[in-house]
Order: sequence, then structure tokens, then C-alpha cells
Amino acid sequence: MIRYIPLAAIFGIIWCFVHGTFSLVSFIFGLLIGLLAIRPFRFLYRPEMNFRLFSPPNRIVSIIRYFMVLIKEIIKANIAVAKIVTKPKINISPGIIAVPIRCKTDLSITGIANTITLTPGTITVDISDDHSTLYVHCIDASDPAAICASIRDDLEKYVLEAFE
Repeated sequence: MIRYIPLAAIFGIIWCFVHGTFSLVSFIFGLLIGLLAIRPFRFLYRPEMNFRLFSPPNRIVSIIRYFMVLIKEIIKANIAVAKIVTKPKINISPGIIAVPIRCKTDLSITGIANTITLTPGTITVDISDDHSTLYVHCIDASDPAAICASIRDDLEKYVLEAFE
């Protein structure tokens, strides 16, 4: 329980900002709420034991490269969705497609799922029980093979480099 106190202290500080009162009573109240919120859900937030953000120097470069690719893909997807929306006749075929993934750790699976969801026109709906397939809703799923290849080559490659 003692290892949760620093995290609960962060909750206490956040509570002070949310409440708008910076006092000891407000901080302690936020700390107690933090402890109550952390304790029952602690099993959900086990960090990967083999992941260290700063251990290999190339990891930092990979994470920066991942964020650059993410920004580029978000811009490209925004343009594509804007083209679809501004056409006089919307000719799309939305659907859910199964995208096989190579990610193995929870951190990288979360990373690829959130990356897909952040790009406009796609949202991660579910993951298979064996964690090998993501189900993705696309605004235009007329070519599922191209979408799977785009996710695998343009996004997942960089997630694997950065988080596995």
C-alpha cells in the first residue's frame, strides 16, 4: 500500500487543481480519494517489466519517430475524411474489418489500438481473445486488404520499434 502513496499524492495535487482550493485539507482529501481509486484497480495497471523508456538510447529515437509518423498519419487521415465529407454525394462503404497484429505486449497492443483510434475515419472496436487481431471500424472499408497493409506497414512497424 505504501508504494501507492506517491501516485495518490499526484491525485491529491490534481484534486486541488480541480477543486480550486490549495489547502492541506483539500490535498489530504484528494490523496484519500486517490488511494481509494488506485487500490481496487491496481491489477489493471501493471507496467511491462521489460519496458524501460530510457534504457537503450535508440528507444528515445524510436518513440520520437513513432510520434512523427502518428502526426503525419493523422494529417493524412484528416485530409481523406475531409475529401469524403465535402463531396456532394458521399460514396463510402463503412464496415468493421479484422486486422491481424504482430504486437505481443499489452503496452504495444494498447499503443497500436490507440494509434488507430486517433486517426480520423477509423476506430478500434475490439480485440480478439488471443490478442492477435484488432477489429477496426473504418469509414470506408471498400478495400480491407489495403487498410490492413496500411496499418501494418505505416503504423504498427513504428509501434513495435518504440514499445517492444
